[in-house]
Order: sequence, then structure tokens, then C-alpha cells
Amino acid sequence: MRAAADLMRKHLLPISVALLCASPPATARAMENPDDVSGFRLGRLLLSPTLATGTRYDSNIFQSDTNPTSDVITTLAPRLTLQGDWRVFHLHLSARGELGFFADSSSDDYQDLELSVASSLDLGATSLEAGIEVKRAHDPRGSNDVPTSATEPVIYDDISTLVGARHVSDGLHYESQFSLRRLAFDDSTARNGSRIRNDDRDRLEMRETLRVLLPLDPKREAYGEVSFNQRQYDRIPDDDGRIRDSSGYQLLGGIRLDLTDLITADLAAGWMNQSYADPAFGNIADYTLRGDFDWSITRLTNITFNAARTVHETTQTGASGILAFEVGSGISHELRRGLTVSLNAAYSSENYQQTTRRDRTHRLGFGLRYALNRFAEIEGGLAYDQRTSNSAGEDYDRLQSNIRLKLEM
Repeated sequence: MRAAADLMRKHLLPISVALLCASPPATARAMENPDDVSGFRLGRLLLSPTLATGTRYDSNIFQSDTNPTSDVITTLAPRLTLQGDWRVFHLHLSARGELGFFADSSSDDYQDLELSVASSLDLGATSLEAGIEVKRAHDPRGSNDVPTSATEPVIYDDISTLVGARHVSDGLHYESQFSLRRLAFDDSTARNGSRIRNDDRDRLEMRETLRVLLPLDPKREAYGEVSFNQRQYDRIPDDDGRIRDSSGYQLLGGIRLDLTDLITADLAAGWMNQSYADPAFGNIADYTLRGDFDWSITRLTNITFNAARTVHETTQTGASGILAFEVGSGISHELRRGLTVSLNAAYSSENYQQTTRRDRTHRLGFGLRYALNRFAEIEGGLAYDQRTSNSAGEDYDRLQSNIRLKLEM
């Protein structure tokens, strides 16, 4: 703890003043606000380049319960987006990357890349959408499915595709969606120099969703939703002799709200079931829920809330899957023009099925964001998370701080 405190004084005190004009780490968005008009106009196309650079302190980079290792990470994140809007056709292309450089643990340096294309076609009462996203990313050491003996992050490829349609009739609205996701993990190296095979995590995930909506009034819709999923692993059986293939379904009933553009919400609850090919894993059958709530109290203050109960994949020994409940909330307030303060909190509960492991994680974040001008902003903040587990060696607590400068044209 003394070493961590010394490192914090060494690296953080010089930027403490800057932190007063920054914001906390936040969940990444799939794409920028389409109403953002910054960029270069090329006819009907809008080209938007951005570049962000920052420094992050992490008191426990491996999420260890004993002898935590702290480090300072410098990041560089370029991004280029191209958007096009025509009368019936919309197009969004994006290329982004992030380079991470650790001050001490250079073996944990990473280079992430993401390419995406999304489009939609409006045909009156019917609209179509399609998209593809290709990622070359990393699973950091300390993650649940990364072996503790690994000397480096696990690099993986993540390819997702989606096609969907929506049809509006006089009485009912219909939405359908089909998605594919392909995950492939590179092997890594253990401390003793041996190879760690990660290909037992390679898999193909498929999901089909159908939603029927009943308009109650122009601002409210009740709906019923059914979705099916299939998860097929490349290696059968895996290193532990298990067959992790599974299929499942989810039934939901819910409501969508959009009240005077101040409150938007999507609230649903229902039942889910996941059946595994391996008889030792049995089935996971339980209630499910989904909630997203956004309330603009005033033009300056906004509150968000989200919750979900789902089944996550895992390759932990003996576990079929993770029955997870996640809930989070945040509030942001613009103190003055260009200066925004925010606070967020989150809680997650993860039950590893067919084992006795139970994890509980709490997170809290605070920070500020300051727009220097229309082309630059500075943000940063503090975040703390803590996990308690009934499995030996899985507890940890971690303090993070960051400061970042973002430039956009």
C-alpha cells in the first residue's frame, strides 16, 4: 500500500489541478451522437476525425487480492467516422484504434483496432438495417477467463454482423433482428514458458429476435419479445473435457416510453432458459429483466438508470455459465457552459452455475468534463471498484484515475 501511495503522489499530484476539469471513465458508446455537426462536409457525407490521448493510474492492474500491482498507462486513441444521409438511405462508417503503454509492465501494452459499417433503408412503412463490426482487441490479465499464469493479455478477434427490419401497420408494429458473432482467441505464454491454449474459448454465437409492439398512444408502446440463441464452440470437448455448446430462449413483455422528450424508457421482464449439450451442466432457467431509463430533469441535469439479468458465457472450470444481475445509475449536471460534473454507481452479482462461486462487485465514479472550445475538451476523474467473492483469491479492490484530452475537427 505504501508503494501504491508513493506512485500516486509521484504521478497524480502534478495533474490534480487538471482533474478538476475532467470526467470519469464511462461506458463506451457504439457510435457518436448523429446530431454532432463537427467535421468536414463532402456533399452529403460528413467526415469526422478525432484524436484522444490520456493517462490513467490503476492501483491493481491484475485485480489481485494480495500484493496488488499498480501502474500508469498512457493511451492514444485515433478515430475516423464517415456519415452519409440521403432521402431514404443512411450510412455510417467508423475506424478507431487504441494504443496502451504501461509505464512498468510493458508486457501488458496493447493495440486495439475496430472497424464498423452500419446502414439503414427507409421504405415508408418498412425499414431495413444492417451492420458489421470487426475488432482486434485484448482481454487483460486479471479477467475471469484469463489464466493466472499468463504473462501477457489474451488477444482475440471479434466479428459481429446484424440484419434487421421494422414494419409499421395500422394496429401493430413488428421488429425482427438476426445477429452473428464470431470470437477467436490467440494462444498466450505462461510464466514457465509453456503455451496456454485459448482456443477452447473460440465460438460462434447466433441470436434471432422478434418483437411485436402495440402503440398505446404516440409516446407509449407495449410489446412482447421472443429471442432464441445458439452458442457453438470449436473445440469439443474443451481442456476440461466439457461440451460447452448450448441453446436458449428469452421471453419478455415490456413497455417503451418517450414522454415530451424529457423521459425515455424501455422496461421489460420475463423468463429465460439456457440448455447445455453436456449433461453435467444441466439447464439455467430463471427470470430475466431489462431496463433503460433516461430522464432530462432540466436542460442542465440528466439522470440515467439501467438494469439487466442475463446469462453470460464463461470457461471457468466446472461452471456452465454465469447468471448475472447488473444495475447502474448516473447523474450529470452542467455547472456552467462547457463544464459538466457527473457521478455514477453500479452493482453486479455473478453466480457461477454448477459451482459454489458467487461474486459481488461495487463500482463508484466521479469526475468533470470541460470543453475548451468546439474542437477540444479535457476530461478525467476517479473510479473505485471492489469485488467480494466466496471463492479464494477472487476478492480485489482497485482505484483508478484518468485524465484525457480529446481533439476533433
